[in-house]
Amino acid sequence: MEPNYRTSGAVAWAILDLIKLPIFLVDGEGGIKYSNTAAIAELSTAESFKQIDCVLTSVHPADNARLRGAIETACHKDERQTIIINDTRSPRPQLATVLPFSAGGPGSGIQALIFLQKCEPKDAEFSNALRQLFRLSAAETDIASELVQGADVEQIAEKRKAKITTVRTQVAAMLLKTRTRRQGELIALFSRLCALP
Repeated sequence: MEPNYRTSGAVAWAILDLIKLPIFLVDGEGGIKYSNTAAIAELSTAESFKQIDCVLTSVHPADNARLRGAIETACHKDERQTIIINDTRSPRPQLATVLPFSAGGPGSGIQALIFLQKCEPKDAEFSNALRQLFRLSAAETDIASELVQGADVEQIAEKRKAKITTVRTQVAAMLLKTRTRRQGELIALFSRLCALP
Protein backbone atom coordinates (compact mmCIF):
# COMPACT_ATOMS: atom_id res chain seq x y z
CA MET A 1 0.00 0.00 0.00
CA GLU A 2 1.41 3.41 -1.02
CA PRO A 3 1.60 6.03 1.74
CA ASN A 4 -0.77 8.98 1.29
CA TYR A 5 1.65 11.92 1.48
CA ARG A 6 -1.07 14.55 1.13
CA THR A 7 -3.03 13.29 4.13
CA SER A 8 0.03 12.70 6.30
CA GLY A 9 1.39 16.12 5.29
CA ALA A 10 -1.84 17.84 6.30
CA VAL A 11 -1.73 16.11 9.67
CA ALA A 12 1.91 17.09 10.17
CA TRP A 13 1.17 20.76 9.37
CA ALA A 14 -1.77 20.73 11.77
CA ILE A 15 0.49 19.38 14.52
CA LEU A 16 3.19 21.97 13.81
CA ASP A 17 0.56 24.72 14.04
CA LEU A 18 -0.16 23.63 17.63
CA ILE A 19 3.48 24.13 18.65
CA LYS A 20 4.09 27.57 20.12
CA LEU A 21 7.66 27.83 18.82
CA PRO A 22 8.10 29.46 15.41
CA ILE A 23 8.87 26.73 12.86
CA PHE A 24 9.79 27.25 9.20
CA LEU A 25 10.28 24.68 6.45
CA VAL A 26 12.65 26.07 3.81
CA ASP A 27 14.40 24.81 0.71
CA GLY A 28 18.18 24.92 0.19
CA GLU A 29 18.07 28.59 -0.82
CA GLY A 30 15.94 29.63 2.16
CA GLY A 31 12.67 29.74 0.21
CA ILE A 32 9.83 29.37 2.69
CA LYS A 33 7.70 26.30 1.97
CA TYR A 34 5.76 26.33 5.25
CA SER A 35 5.44 28.51 8.37
CA ASN A 36 3.43 27.55 11.42
CA THR A 37 1.21 30.10 13.16
CA ALA A 38 3.98 31.20 15.55
CA ALA A 39 6.39 31.65 12.63
CA ILE A 40 3.89 33.81 10.73
CA ALA A 41 3.55 35.98 13.86
CA GLU A 42 7.36 36.19 14.08
CA LEU A 43 7.55 37.37 10.46
CA SER A 44 4.82 39.96 11.02
CA THR A 45 6.89 41.72 13.70
CA ALA A 46 9.98 41.88 11.42
CA GLU A 47 12.16 42.21 14.52
CA SER A 48 14.47 39.24 13.87
CA PHE A 49 13.28 37.75 10.58
CA LYS A 50 11.64 38.94 7.42
CA GLN A 51 10.52 37.44 4.17
CA ILE A 52 11.94 38.89 0.97
CA ASP A 53 10.71 37.34 -2.30
CA CYS A 54 9.47 34.30 -0.33
CA VAL A 55 12.96 33.78 1.16
CA LEU A 56 13.54 33.73 4.92
CA THR A 57 16.14 36.32 5.91
CA SER A 58 17.41 37.80 9.15
CA VAL A 59 17.12 41.51 9.86
CA HIS A 60 20.82 41.65 10.75
CA PRO A 61 23.26 41.07 7.84
CA ALA A 62 25.76 39.05 9.91
CA ASP A 63 22.97 36.83 11.23
CA ASN A 64 21.64 36.44 7.69
CA ALA A 65 25.00 35.06 6.50
CA ARG A 66 25.01 32.54 9.38
CA LEU A 67 21.39 31.59 8.64
CA ARG A 68 22.19 31.01 4.95
CA GLY A 69 25.20 28.87 5.91
CA ALA A 70 23.18 26.80 8.39
CA ILE A 71 20.42 26.17 5.83
CA GLU A 72 22.95 25.18 3.20
CA THR A 73 24.74 22.82 5.59
CA ALA A 74 21.47 21.21 6.68
CA CYS A 75 20.22 20.75 3.11
CA HIS A 76 23.42 19.78 1.33
CA LYS A 77 25.52 18.10 4.00
CA ASP A 78 22.62 16.62 6.00
CA GLU A 79 23.95 18.11 9.27
CA ARG A 80 22.10 19.79 12.13
CA GLN A 81 23.12 23.39 12.86
CA THR A 82 22.40 25.69 15.79
CA ILE A 83 23.00 29.41 15.45
CA ILE A 84 22.24 32.55 17.43
CA ILE A 85 20.04 35.22 15.83
CA ASN A 86 19.92 38.69 17.38
CA ASP A 87 16.51 40.11 18.27
CA THR A 88 16.04 43.88 18.08
CA ARG A 89 13.24 43.73 20.68
CA SER A 90 15.48 42.40 23.41
CA PRO A 91 19.16 42.04 24.27
CA ARG A 92 18.49 38.31 24.51
CA PRO A 93 18.96 36.53 21.19
CA GLN A 94 16.96 33.76 19.60
CA LEU A 95 18.36 30.34 19.01
CA ALA A 96 17.72 28.86 15.56
CA THR A 97 18.05 25.10 15.25
CA VAL A 98 18.24 24.06 11.60
CA LEU A 99 17.55 20.39 10.89
CA PRO A 100 17.74 18.51 7.59
CA PHE A 101 14.29 17.30 6.57
CA SER A 102 13.02 15.03 3.83
CA ALA A 103 9.28 14.62 3.37
CA GLY A 104 9.92 11.29 1.68
CA GLY A 105 7.33 11.89 -0.99
CA PRO A 106 7.95 11.66 -4.70
CA GLY A 107 10.27 14.40 -5.93
CA SER A 108 10.91 15.79 -2.47
CA GLY A 109 14.48 16.86 -1.93
CA ILE A 110 16.21 17.65 1.31
CA GLN A 111 14.82 20.74 2.96
CA ALA A 112 15.45 22.34 6.34
CA LEU A 113 13.20 22.69 9.38
CA ILE A 114 14.05 25.76 11.43
CA PHE A 115 12.93 25.95 15.06
CA LEU A 116 13.27 29.30 16.86
CA GLN A 117 13.56 29.63 20.60
CA LYS A 118 14.04 32.65 22.84
CA CYS A 119 17.06 32.48 25.11
CA GLU A 120 15.82 33.42 28.57
CA PRO A 121 17.67 31.86 31.50
CA LYS A 122 15.87 31.67 34.85
CA ASP A 123 18.23 32.91 37.52
CA ALA A 124 18.52 30.53 40.48
CA GLU A 125 16.48 27.72 38.91
CA PHE A 126 18.63 27.79 35.78
CA SER A 127 21.88 27.76 37.78
CA ASN A 128 20.68 24.93 40.02
CA ALA A 129 19.62 22.84 37.01
CA LEU A 130 23.04 23.28 35.39
CA ARG A 131 24.86 22.39 38.59
CA GLN A 132 22.76 19.27 39.15
CA LEU A 133 22.68 18.03 35.56
CA PHE A 134 26.24 18.75 34.48
CA ARG A 135 28.16 19.40 37.70
CA LEU A 136 29.12 22.89 36.60
CA SER A 137 30.94 25.20 38.99
CA ALA A 138 29.42 28.50 40.11
CA ALA A 139 31.66 30.39 37.66
CA GLU A 140 30.65 28.07 34.82
CA THR A 141 26.94 28.52 35.54
CA ASP A 142 27.40 32.30 35.52
CA ILE A 143 29.18 32.09 32.18
CA ALA A 144 26.48 29.75 30.84
CA SER A 145 23.81 32.26 31.80
CA GLU A 146 25.69 35.07 30.05
CA LEU A 147 26.14 32.95 26.91
CA VAL A 148 22.42 32.18 26.78
CA GLN A 149 21.67 35.89 27.09
CA GLY A 150 23.78 36.56 24.00
CA ALA A 151 27.10 37.71 25.42
CA ASP A 152 30.28 36.61 23.71
CA VAL A 153 33.45 35.42 25.42
CA GLU A 154 35.09 38.86 25.30
CA GLN A 155 32.08 40.57 26.89
CA ILE A 156 31.90 37.92 29.60
CA ALA A 157 35.61 38.30 30.37
CA GLU A 158 35.26 42.07 30.60
CA LYS A 159 32.21 41.82 32.88
CA ARG A 160 33.90 39.27 35.16
CA LYS A 161 37.22 41.19 35.10
CA ALA A 162 38.90 38.00 33.91
CA LYS A 163 41.21 37.12 31.06
CA ILE A 164 39.61 35.97 27.81
CA THR A 165 41.68 32.78 27.98
CA THR A 166 40.22 32.01 31.41
CA VAL A 167 36.66 32.32 30.11
CA ARG A 168 37.53 30.22 27.04
CA THR A 169 38.98 27.54 29.31
CA GLN A 170 35.77 27.52 31.34
CA VAL A 171 33.67 27.27 28.15
CA ALA A 172 35.89 24.36 27.04
CA ALA A 173 35.29 22.65 30.40
CA MET A 174 31.51 23.08 29.92
CA LEU A 175 31.78 21.53 26.45
CA LEU A 176 33.41 18.46 28.00
CA LYS A 177 30.95 18.20 30.88
CA THR A 178 27.91 18.53 28.57
CA ARG A 179 29.40 16.37 25.80
CA THR A 180 28.82 19.07 23.21
CA ARG A 181 31.34 19.95 20.53
CA ARG A 182 30.64 23.59 19.67
CA GLN A 183 29.66 26.69 21.58
CA GLY A 184 26.43 26.91 19.55
CA GLU A 185 25.45 23.39 20.66
CA LEU A 186 26.26 24.31 24.26
CA ILE A 187 24.03 27.40 24.09
CA ALA A 188 21.28 25.37 22.40
CA LEU A 189 21.39 22.81 25.20
CA PHE A 190 21.27 25.47 27.91
CA SER A 191 18.47 27.31 26.09
CA ARG A 192 16.36 24.15 25.97
CA LEU A 193 16.77 23.91 29.74
CA CYS A 194 15.53 27.51 30.01
CA ALA A 195 12.34 26.52 28.19
CA LEU A 196 11.50 23.75 30.65
CA PRO A 197 8.73 24.61 33.13
